[in-house]
Amino acid sequence: MPLLPTLVVALAFGTTPAALDGIAAHAFAWRRTSGGEWALALTVEPRAGWHVYWQNPGDSGSAPSIEVTLPAGWQAGEIVYPRPDVVVHDGEVLYGYESRMQYLVVVRRVPTPAAADPTAVPDAGRPAPWTARAKVMACKERCVMAELTASGDAATAEGAELPRGLSGGVALGRSLPETAERAGVVATVSPGNVVIEGPARGRDSVRFIPADLPGLRVALPPAQAAVAGTVAGGRFRIEVPLDSLGSDRARPAMAGLVLLGNQAGDPCVWLSIPHGPGPAESAAPPGAK
Repeated sequence: MPLLPTLVVALAFGTTPAALDGIAAHAFAWRRTSGGEWALALTVEPRAGWHVYWQNPGDSGSAPSIEVTLPAGWQAGEIVYPRPDVVVHDGEVLYGYESRMQYLVVVRRVPTPAAADPTAVPDAGRPAPWTARAKVMACKERCVMAELTASGDAATAEGAELPRGLSGGVALGRSLPETAERAGVVATVSPGNVVIEGPARGRDSVRFIPADLPGLRVALPPAQAAVAGTVAGGRFRIEVPLDSLGSDRARPAMAGLVLLGNQAGDPCVWLSIPHGPGPAESAAPPGAK
């Protein structure tokens, strides 16, 4: 039994207080990866007719935040988002989730004087103790911000092992983003557009959705949620028209998700292109490096 607060265990897909409104149930749990990493999973089940959000929420809404407090020698990454639904409703674009899903945060050991000595921490093999605080926006005709918390004396793994770095895994039936390098996806940047190419992996449709980056503007017509590509000879090609690249040089110039096929469990690939000359960065999805 994981060492979670009694309240959080009781909420695991049972009745949720009315204060959380748009979220029917939630739970925090720890999972392991094949690379020996830990991953904190926040499972969220929206109420019927409600939805929660991807990294880029679309035309409205807000992406979640998860803050993990860990002992010395441990570090939490950014949120890893599973493949979202792509929806246009009443002329507004939505990237998010309308059914039970998981947000994941990879937790790794980091080199510190204390971490180098296994006797310097209570449990050198797992985060101990830990706390997590999440803010998750849920929307229907209106939006509410749920604040979800949990803590424990030590992380205890549940569920099946995930792939190293979470690249290409599956969480509750939704694919997790693969790196461009692992998926064999490449991009070519030219003035006004980016061409993305790679293996179609047996799928006959492909789309691209942009990440939420300051200054990044993909030239999509109003109420069009994704850039559609073509598939021929077992490979795909997507031409992404750009109005502008990202303005923060500490972050990618352009990034987003390639969606192969149309099902939640079909593969998706995270593409990140740095500022300056050079090929597409074979980067991991945020948090999965």
